[in-house]
Amino acid sequence: LERMEKFVSVNAFHNSAVQDPDRKCHPGTRVVVLNRIRNWFDNAISAERACWLHGPAGAGKSAIAQTIARSCSQGRVAATFFFYRSDASRNDGNCLFTTIAWQLAFLIPGIKDHIARALDRRPDLPRMDVETQFEEFILRPFQALKDVSTHLRSLVIIIDGVDECTDEKLQRRFLKLIGNALKDNHFPLRFFICSRPEAHIQETIDRFPKPNLQIDLASLDDANHDIEKFLKDEFSRIASDQGLDSTGWPGHEKIQQVLYKSSGQFVYASTVIRYISDEHNSAVTQLDIVLGLKPPSSRSPFAELDALFMEIL
Repeated sequence: LERMEKFVSVNAFHNSAVQDPDRKCHPGTRVVVLNRIRNWFDNAISAERACWLHGPAGAGKSAIAQTIARSCSQGRVAATFFFYRSDASRNDGNCLFTTIAWQLAFLIPGIKDHIARALDRRPDLPRMDVETQFEEFILRPFQALKDVSTHLRSLVIIIDGVDECTDEKLQRRFLKLIGNALKDNHFPLRFFICSRPEAHIQETIDRFPKPNLQIDLASLDDANHDIEKFLKDEFSRIASDQGLDSTGWPGHEKIQQVLYKSSGQFVYASTVIRYISDEHNSAVTQLDIVLGLKPPSSRSPFAELDALFMEIL
């Protein structure tokens, strides 16, 4: 498989070195949505072969996907691909199926040999279009397996951030391939897909075979309750780290101010906590800057969010 390796985006693995280890759900939060996804994961014979988690930017989809990937990885997660728009090694949909196939080859006995033979016949396969890659690296190897066991049907492929693939037409194409594969009852794999609710993604996934599980994070999740718990726990940690009185700082009113400013977006709350956690500055001062009580001394606490919102616009 050496000829394939340079076309594999290792950085897109959920556990690669470039992934943020803090991008996961805070303990005790997102309980409802995590339980719903885990129940789907655990039901290998479910008629729902795909699960689509969707929600707006900053709602915490990637944190949920990371949490699921890490907590369900024992024998259930077959492969992962986490798209990330600003990283060229993680925003190219042409690498999606080579990366998934690479992981499958080292997980499932028999698949590796089929992929190796396909590469022997056509060494240029990793440079081919996604349709050819999917056919040769994923569909045919599984069709060649004579014994599709219950274990194989329990395996899930996680694809996060579909909308962060830089080519919208390519997003449609690889989603269509997945949907068509799921129409075959003998195809064993299941897919957990996360993205923003873009119209073209919704339209393509709506054509997946029914039934499929679609989870609207905005309507299902009690984000404000979870964000408040996250803020209280993190402020308590910061107070302990900086020798502050956690019973008096920051106080209920300031926590509620940050919660209000978050508007249900975890990305805002986590950005605030990262800014305030800076060990080289006073947490008291940093929080006052966040709340607009003091001007920033250098970099804006919301530079990261500004970049995110510019991307959305």
